[in-house]
Amino acid sequence: MQRSSFSTPKTLLLAAVYFLLFLAGDLFSSLMFDLLFSLVTPPSSEWYVILRMSGCLLLTFLLFWQYTTKRLYLKMEDFGITFALKRWGVILSVLLPVFVVSIFGMIGKIEGNRFGSVDTVLILLASLLMALKAGILEEMLFRGFLMKLLENRWGKTAAILLPSFLFSLAHIPALERFTLVNIALLVVSGTLVGVMFSLVAYRGNSISNNAFMHSVWNFTMVTSILHITTAQGAYGEPLLQITIPSDNVLLTGAGFGSEASLIAIIGYALVCGIILLKRT
Repeated sequence: MQRSSFSTPKTLLLAAVYFLLFLAGDLFSSLMFDLLFSLVTPPSSEWYVILRMSGCLLLTFLLFWQYTTKRLYLKMEDFGITFALKRWGVILSVLLPVFVVSIFGMIGKIEGNRFGSVDTVLILLASLLMALKAGILEEMLFRGFLMKLLENRWGKTAAILLPSFLFSLAHIPALERFTLVNIALLVVSGTLVGVMFSLVAYRGNSISNNAFMHSVWNFTMVTSILHITTAQGAYGEPLLQITIPSDNVLLTGAGFGSEASLIAIIGYALVCGIILLKRT
C-alpha cells in the first residue's frame, strides 16, 4: 500500500470492518461450539477450549484473508502478516516472562498442583491454543491491519500510539472492579505493551515476532500454566501458582492481574528500550 492510498473516512471504515471481523470470528465460533457441546458432552472442559480456540483462530483468519484479498484486492503481506521470526524476537519473547515471573517468585511463594498425565497434556494443549489464538489474531488486528492503515494515512507515530491505546481499552471489560485507579493502571500498562508489540513489529518488518511474543506471554501469564494471585486457587487450579503476600495494586494489577502490575510494566519498558537501542 502507498501512503494515503485510502481517504480518512475510508481508513476509518476499513479499521472498523477489520475490528468487526475480529469480533465476528470469536462470536460465530463460540456459538458453533456452544451448540455442539449442548448436544454432545465433552469428556473435560479442556476439550471445549481446545476446539473453540482452534475454530476461532481458523475462522477469524479466513475472514481476514477473504476480506483482504477478495474485497480489497490486497495481500496479507501488505499488512505485515508474514512469517519472518527472528532470533532476537524469540530471545526477547522468552526473557520477558522469565523476568516478570522471577521477580514475583522472589516476592511470593511458588507452589505446584498435581494432575494426571492426560490432564496435564490437555491443560498444556488448551493453554497453548488459547495463547496462540489471542497472540496471532490480536496482533493481526492491532499491529497488522490497524497499524498499517493508520501508518499509510497518518504516519508511524499515530500507527503506534492509536492502536496501542485502543488495545488497552479493549481489555477494560476484563477488569474485576471498574474504579478510576484500576482503569488508569490498565490503560497505562495496556498502552505500553501495545507500544512494545508495535516496536517489535517494526523492528522485524512483520507481525511474526510480536505475535510470538504475545503468545509466549499469554501462555505463561494468562492461561492455566501459571497464576499469580494473593490467594491460592482464587482463579481455579493451574499447574503452577505464585501466591504473593501483598494486595497492593501495583503488584496485583488493580483487578486485572499481574499483566498490569508495576513489575510487568518495567518488563515492557525494558523490551521497548532494547528494541529502540537495536535500531540505532
